[in-house]
Amino acid sequence: MDFFNTQNIVFEAYGYPMSLIELVATLFGLLAVFLSAKEHIATWGFGLVNVALSFIVFKQAALYSDMILQIYFFLTGVYGWYMWARRDDDTRENVVKITFLKPNQQVYLALSIVVMTLLLAQAIMRLPQWLPQYFPQPAAFPYVDTSIMVMSIFGNYLLTIKKIEAWILWVIVDIIAPIVYFQKQMLLFTFEFLIFLAIAIFALVNWINIYKKEKAL
Repeated sequence: MDFFNTQNIVFEAYGYPMSLIELVATLFGLLAVFLSAKEHIATWGFGLVNVALSFIVFKQAALYSDMILQIYFFLTGVYGWYMWARRDDDTRENVVKITFLKPNQQVYLALSIVVMTLLLAQAIMRLPQWLPQYFPQPAAFPYVDTSIMVMSIFGNYLLTIKKIEAWILWVIVDIIAPIVYFQKQMLLFTFEFLIFLAIAIFALVNWINIYKKEKAL
């Protein structure tokens, strides 16, 4: 039995063949997102397992933007774990507090997302030409998939430094991503991201409330 092969089916649900690796990746992903919404540091440990398994799943589905994204997620996962673990020597409270970006930073963020999406999509579409031995299939939904990648890049970094805009980006990603995964017949990932959407909305509201409470102190 090959755990890392998406053809290793453990059961079928409504005609959808569920691979073991996709199932495990989904469970760890759900736990990671829920814990991050609660501002719990354990999110990063569960997240590292999720991204390692998701990398393999996306490679086999030819979703190259998502596949490459998992490398970044792994690196920021380690960084986020470090940042959230930092404590003040006197109060023992977390050094990194939940805040908003400054208005000019929000503008730069929006412009950066648009420009990076346009540029990276062109590169993603050329991967089968540049590295056909590693990317034998044409990229699926290159612009949409790349926009998911770019917003996720910024969203995950902003999460490591506890910026509320991280959850705004994740809400957008969690609206777009299920459409792509449904088109690729990755039904469990589709369902997972719909749950992510609900958690992201909860997290956005929760983090704003935490921010208001801390600001009022």
